[in-house]
Formats: sequence, C-alpha cells, structure tokens
Amino acid sequence: MADTLAFVTVCVVYVLVMIYLATGLCILRRAPRARPQPVRPHRRGWHGLILQVVSTYLGGWLLLMLVILGYYGGLARHSPGFVLHAITGTLLLMGLTLPLFLALTWLATRPAARRRRGRRSPGGRDAARP
Repeated sequence: MADTLAFVTVCVVYVLVMIYLATGLCILRRAPRARPQPVRPHRRGWHGLILQVVSTYLGGWLLLMLVILGYYGGLARHSPGFVLHAITGTLLLMGLTLPLFLALTWLATRPAARRRRGRRSPGGRDAARP
C-alpha cells in the first residue's frame, strides 16, 4: 500500500511540474517582451564566474536535498542514517567535481578571451599591437 501511495504521489507531482513548465513556455512564446530581465547586470571576470558556479552548485544541491528529504524521508520512510549519508555523499561528490568544472570552464573560455584581445580597434590598428 505504501509503495503504491509513493508511486502515485511522485507521478502526480511530476505531472503538475510539467504542466507548470508548459504553461510558462506558452506565456513566453505569446509575449516575447515579457521575458524576465536579470536582476543584476552580467558579472565579468573570475569573480563573477566563480560566484555564478558556486551559487548554481548550491542551488542544485538544495533542490536535490529537498527531493531526497521529501521522497526518502517522507514517502519511503527510510531511516535518518540513509538521509544523512545522502546529504554527505552529494556534498562529497560536489566537492570533487567543482574544481574539475572550474578548470574545464577556464579551458573552454581561453580561446574566446584571445579572440577578444585580437579585435581591431576603431582606428583600424590591431589592439594587440602597441
């Protein structure tokens, strides 16, 4: 009985989220000027990149913890030890992948920075030459 209740609950929540997302996409298609504007202007440099990546990681981790606590702690009724291991395991995985992700992002953005430095100035001379 509990497994059926958990399955039905997860399916209902999934369908509701999909309806919510589809409604949002329909609204954006009808009124393209109604797209949300960023609260802050785009950050530049390493400080902005690291702040964006860390905030994305933390937001994703909090959402994952909400799902884990809601499903495994509430619906499936697993022991608190399982939830503790889920929390620490995901933190460990994130700690291992964050430096790798930052290094790959740095490598991917290096060619773009070189192209930007090599653009011509308004006077017609290369910006890279003195």
